[in-house]
Amino acid sequence: MINRVSTASQYQNLTSNLMRKQGELNQTNGQLSSGKRVETAGDDPVSSVTIQNYRQQLTQLDQYNSAITLANNRLQTMETAVAGVEDNLSATKQKVLGMINGAMASNDRTAFKDELISLRDGLLELANSRDEAGNYVFAGNQVDTKPFMQARDGSMDYHGDSQSRYSQIDKSVNVKTSLPGDQLFTDIPNRYGDFRPVFSDGANGLTDDSKLHLLSATTTDFASAEEIGVSFENIETTDAAGNTTTTMHYSLTIGGNLVADKQPYDPEQGINYQDPAVAGSPSLEFKFGAVSSGDSITLQPAQTINIFDSIQDAIDNAERPTSSPAAEANLQRVVDDLDSGFVHMNQQRSEVGTIMQQVDRQLEQHLDFELTLNQAQSGLEDLDYSKAIMDMNQQMMALQASQQAFGQTKQLSLFNYI
Repeated sequence: MINRVSTASQYQNLTSNLMRKQGELNQTNGQLSSGKRVETAGDDPVSSVTIQNYRQQLTQLDQYNSAITLANNRLQTMETAVAGVEDNLSATKQKVLGMINGAMASNDRTAFKDELISLRDGLLELANSRDEAGNYVFAGNQVDTKPFMQARDGSMDYHGDSQSRYSQIDKSVNVKTSLPGDQLFTDIPNRYGDFRPVFSDGANGLTDDSKLHLLSATTTDFASAEEIGVSFENIETTDAAGNTTTTMHYSLTIGGNLVADKQPYDPEQGINYQDPAVAGSPSLEFKFGAVSSGDSITLQPAQTINIFDSIQDAIDNAERPTSSPAAEANLQRVVDDLDSGFVHMNQQRSEVGTIMQQVDRQLEQHLDFELTLNQAQSGLEDLDYSKAIMDMNQQMMALQASQQAFGQTKQLSLFNYI
């Protein structure tokens, strides 16, 4: 009885040992096949937790990198569109300057008008640009709404909102991926300040051969600004000795009310006015160039301009005779507006470029961090092939020895001792 128990126990031990060694060899073969030292939590519980953390971080980095790719696509589309707007405004300015400086026949003016309309339509197409997903680039958050549409009176209405879209490219980094159309096209800073000039011909406008132009017009309280009229005239004065002196004077109306009548005008100082009857009233300051006696000009409150309206002004004045001082002055104002628009677009394009640089820097950081994580994960997870091959050889030798011992054990019998 004791011999039977001993024999069964030895058999079971040998069998268990044989299966264990076979399992170790199978595991090593599996590691050599996959190249991974840790495939399940049971292989190395501590390392497995760290590897899972690395994988989560790498997955998050992949998501951020995808967001960066999308952001770059949007920014590149926007940058290309703004660059196209700059080219359009530059070409429009050249046409308007040609209308001012050239002695054009009626057919020439019609041709220039047609070219201006074509340039305006091209600008409208750029303003309604779409990205690779079909979203309107300059509509703010209203990406499915066409931002600019022409009204019946020729004006351009904006139908987007004033918001910008953002993309998250890191845990705490969000970058702007769009510019609202009103910021780009309808809220361009007025180069004159707080007022824009309106020129007309006739008794209440510019005199023949007038070259009057506005240099600047500002107020300390834009909220209360009203339409202002300024007129100039030479006044002769004779002193006691009979000497006659001619000096330029100005008259000023605010909201249709005459507030300054025939006051001396100093071209260097311009016009500075503050209501003497009201303490703390807004201060007005105007400067003009090439003033002539008999000139009148209207100033309308405006801190920003709509570039489409400016181009429409050029179109409206295109077929007016070049002998009209008001037409020339209005066209010169359009040139000033186009200069402001070009500078404004250049600033917006610079902002887009700065964002693109930020995105590129963030991508480089992600790639560096990704490389670090992959190296750390590889150190824990990947197999050391040299060591694994040595282990496999030892395991094969141990398995063969166990198999031989098992074979010999099976041949043992009590009959061998009888």
